[in-house]
Amino acid sequence: MRLVAAAATDVGRVREGNEDSILHDDRLGIFAVADGMGGHQAGEVASATAIEALRAAIAAGAPVTDAVAQANTAVVDKARADSGMLGMGTTMTAAIEVVGGLRIGHVGDSRAYVLRDGILARVTDDHSLVEELVREGRITLEQAAVHPQRNVVTRALGIDEDVEVDDVALELTGGDRVLLCSDGLSGMLRDTDISTILRRNAEADACARALIDAANDAGGEDNISVVIIDVIGEEGDLPPAPLPEIGIGTTAVRAAAARSAATSAPAAATTEAAPLRARRTSVGRLAWAILPVILVLGGTFLALNWYARSQYYVGFDGEQVAVYRGVPGGFLLWDPQVEWTSEVIERGDLNDSQELVVSREDTFGSFAEARDVVDRLEDRVFPPTTSTTVGPTGLSGTTGTTGASGATGLPATRP
Repeated sequence: MRLVAAAATDVGRVREGNEDSILHDDRLGIFAVADGMGGHQAGEVASATAIEALRAAIAAGAPVTDAVAQANTAVVDKARADSGMLGMGTTMTAAIEVVGGLRIGHVGDSRAYVLRDGILARVTDDHSLVEELVREGRITLEQAAVHPQRNVVTRALGIDEDVEVDDVALELTGGDRVLLCSDGLSGMLRDTDISTILRRNAEADACARALIDAANDAGGEDNISVVIIDVIGEEGDLPPAPLPEIGIGTTAVRAAAARSAATSAPAAATTEAAPLRARRTSVGRLAWAILPVILVLGGTFLALNWYARSQYYVGFDGEQVAVYRGVPGGFLLWDPQVEWTSEVIERGDLNDSQELVVSREDTFGSFAEARDVVDRLEDRVFPPTTSTTVGPTGLSGTTGTTGASGATGLPATRP
């Protein structure tokens, strides 16, 4: 196999500077995204320092996890040499080409995804407070999306001398598409939106730009960085192992369900084929052959009708922004019904990008997910009043892209 990659980064629509750094080195076969934190340009220094240290370590023959650890040391040393940089840090998700796929080293809440056969799966865990709370069952995914501490990372480069680096072996096959991204993308777009864009754009360069544009259209609240890696299959490639089930999002669950359905399909086809062949022997056997087909069709109809009833989407009800239950345009015997209407915003309050978010009528698996889209629109159209919170130490919140807490071992907080 061979890899074709493209990378892009953007400041977004809120930040004054870009503290992200990206790496796309075809010669070394290495790709990386780093999201700096620290403020006063320290975040920019941290991510750039980590990227250059990573490149040097890989060029010297270090495996990717060791290279990420060396990048951590470089950021720590840089901060110690300049008191103005104390407390700076950075996330890092780095992938190096190996035989049969990629080896990924990961620290923080930047992410790696793989798209295979139309299914998007996340292959890295976020090292963040809200993801730990979800894994422990203390909050739901819907609560995590709006949690006031959703930008707190629990692991980053530059915070401590030693850092634990996640090691992911990702086997690939022709047609796969890998995405590395900072949380400026994953924090603004749902996995379903990311999947749609990855599937619709054939060229890696165009796909990278489309992802950044979509994140900006959704608000662009942070710097946005993406690396797209397309896998071109060649004769003699070995089939990959199943995708790993990593992360707590709904994407991995859907990937597992899709694979289960695909695995059971051949057995179902074989089961139906035997009575269909036997129908030639008698009228009675013909009836037995038809019955399974009727049952399958009936079951499929009921399943699809249930699916239509369990979906939600955001759209316009006249001039009002509303949440509908059902699928846009209706499905079979089920027409969409207005479940809830916003009393805060209507069509005339939205700019072109915000109106597009409503008009495209994306579907969700729960009312809470759809309602969250409207809540975010309301916050952008009529921003709430905010105040500075003073913690137990008497110090106000930190500054910068992610606001690292310094070399104390405490979680780093993004603004």
